[in-house]
Amino acid sequence: MLSPSAHTDTFSRDNLPPESQWPDFLLDGFDYPERLNAGVELTDGMVAKGFGDHTALIGNGRRRTYK
Repeated sequence: MLSPSAHTDTFSRDNLPPESQWPDFLLDGFDYPERLNAGVELTDGMVAKGFGDHTALIGNGRRRTYK
């Protein structure tokens, strides 16, 4: 079920339980591509939906928008 990853840190992937212990993933109702870039979905996708000027992150006394 795992596709190749662009991440250089493989700790999480290397320490997953055996696939026989995984839950059943029921993703038939979703139109996800084989590979998904979460960064694009969490930033560019929000800008495209009109939320670019909304606050995305708060920290160190500053706020960052999706832009």
